[in-house]
Amino acid sequence: MKKQIFVILGLFIVSAVLIFVAASYGEKSQFEYLEHLKDTLFTLDEKEYSLGEISYYIVREEYRIEEQAKIYDAHDTNKYWAIHTNGEFVRLNGKNSALDAAVHDMLLYSEAEKKGIKLDKEEEQYAKNSASDLCYDLSEEQKERAGLTDEIIYDLTKRAALAEKYQGILAKKNKRNFGAYDYNGTAYEKMLEKHELFIEEKLWENIPFGNVAFNHRFEE
Repeated sequence: MKKQIFVILGLFIVSAVLIFVAASYGEKSQFEYLEHLKDTLFTLDEKEYSLGEISYYIVREEYRIEEQAKIYDAHDTNKYWAIHTNGEFVRLNGKNSALDAAVHDMLLYSEAEKKGIKLDKEEEQYAKNSASDLCYDLSEEQKERAGLTDEIIYDLTKRAALAEKYQGILAKKNKRNFGAYDYNGTAYEKMLEKHELFIEEKLWENIPFGNVAFNHRFEE
């Protein structure tokens, strides 16, 4: 009798674990990107930035990789996304780069605003042209899937342009090369250490990078 009880109890525990795993997988696989646009993705110096604001960086990086993938194999761009190079898959490297670039630009943009730095007419026009190119390159369906509009793209491109301008000012002021203040540059990394950054890891893990504006599927 006791043996039967242990067997039944064991089966119950196994069933419970399987149900939990299935529920967890279902929750991840059913992640609805557009439903989370207002969710905070990261907090920088107590200022919250939503997924909707950062979607621009995600799609911009997806587009950049997809263009490279077309050169690698125009018939099957998925091959390039799955390449493992420098110890990391192209897809995962791109996802990390998108977030790093977003944090970098929001920090430098914020600092530039505090100092009253603005784009001049020529710089603003250049940013507008860059935004127009991205708006043209993306289909309306792709924008909708990412929660982007032309207005959002224009706004974020201008912010990125101001961040780039301030990056140049910092480099010149501190007698460093421009790359030292890139998102992976040593000078920028030291600068970032002086600021408080908190990333909502659970939300970020669920972002289906490579399948926000595009239609890739990857095995986890």
